[in-house]
Amino acid sequence: MDENNTQETAADGLPPMQMLKLQKSGMSALGVSFRLREGDILAAIDGEPFLGDEETLKAAFEDYDPNEPDIAWLLTFWRDGVFFNLCFETPFRARFDFATPEEALEVAQEFKKLHFDRIETYQNYEVFRDIRLNAALHETRPDGLATIAPLLWMLNHRLYYPMIAVSIVYAITALTHIALFVLAYILTSLYVKRAQINLLRSYHLFEDKLYWLTVAATSESEARKVCRQISPDVRFAFEQEQKEVRPNRLERKRLREQQTQA
Repeated sequence: MDENNTQETAADGLPPMQMLKLQKSGMSALGVSFRLREGDILAAIDGEPFLGDEETLKAAFEDYDPNEPDIAWLLTFWRDGVFFNLCFETPFRARFDFATPEEALEVAQEFKKLHFDRIETYQNYEVFRDIRLNAALHETRPDGLATIAPLLWMLNHRLYYPMIAVSIVYAITALTHIALFVLAYILTSLYVKRAQINLLRSYHLFEDKLYWLTVAATSESEARKVCRQISPDVRFAFEQEQKEVRPNRLERKRLREQQTQA
């Protein structure tokens, strides 16, 4: 941008590089449910840097048709030095301020380091955690395994108590009559298919984990990585933690000898 353009934007009260920063009020219900907050900066849409005002943002969603399902928009936000993604199936509405020139420049520089996969491979993950920062997450996309094999689906998500209850029902109906077992299996499959997301949410609450945030990622491991960037102390069950590598006894002895000689 040349000097004249810089002076014009300064006269208009706008930073040379326009990036939108969320206001506290005026956010859509979906944004609130995703735990977006005041000060989050909109950095990109579908992997492309977003530079513009609110009218430019509205234009980015102009091809939305509620009657024709399409790939969700992938919005990338910046919060306290961390990028995170969210999938929106409807246009995102909120009130914005402009980020400061320093903030916009920092976001733009760090954005160059990001890598995006195909947009259709991203999906939202809901993350729950307790007061001890033990966390759990699940994808919001329906899983076909929940319909075909409810017990395997429950085992995969470690829903142990519902799994025991369903196993008892299967055992009792199988011992009573095979037709009754088939009926119980079909009804259970239909129920789990329709209620799988609510079952996961309820089980997290049963474990004293409260809803924390939503992030979009291509896999659970990537979603966990983003969560740890936002909150480094968060822990996920059955995940091997990286431990500090400490020197063994012989290495410590050699180190002491080198220090003595020095």
